[in-house]
Amino acid sequence: MRSFLELAKARKTTYEFSTESVDGRNLALILEAGRWAPSCTNTQPWSFIVIKNREHIERLMQTANYGDFHGTPHLMVALVLRAELCLGKHRVCFRSKASGTYDSYMSVAMAGLQMLLQAEEAHIDSCLLTPDPAKVKRLLHIKQEDAVPLLIGFGHMKPGSFQKKRERRPLKDQLYHEYFGKN
Repeated sequence: MRSFLELAKARKTTYEFSTESVDGRNLALILEAGRWAPSCTNTQPWSFIVIKNREHIERLMQTANYGDFHGTPHLMVALVLRAELCLGKHRVCFRSKASGTYDSYMSVAMAGLQMLLQAEEAHIDSCLLTPDPAKVKRLLHIKQEDAVPLLIGFGHMKPGSFQKKRERRPLKDQLYHEYFGKN
């Protein structure tokens, strides 16, 4: 079993997928990892749509920034941000509408990250995409007040396919103490 940091370092974006499928057991684990993500005051403002139809996935890929740069994954999960859950019974914790909106989007991002890391743990590759809001709502029949901030493609990387080199700036160039700009 890999440590958390090994898992985080191993996860990468996949640009070309093979035709190998993702089995139902691993899909269930991926969805369960997303379900258990932390959320602001436990609002859990998400729903997940699993898409397996190849033509539907290809249409969704075309709604995404850089979607045409990726091959078609075996399956896709759309993370839906549900407005009625964003400011529900826990509304009193928010200082402003903007705070609730930011916290809700952050919560959906955390669910997505947990799904990505669970997939990596199961040796399933992924791509994370941000779709055009209007187009993706139309394709997935999403209510106007809701949003789909993330699409995640899952599958297995095609052997020999393009892969970007993963690099990070040194921590010393990103870290400050007490105030920004103070190393």
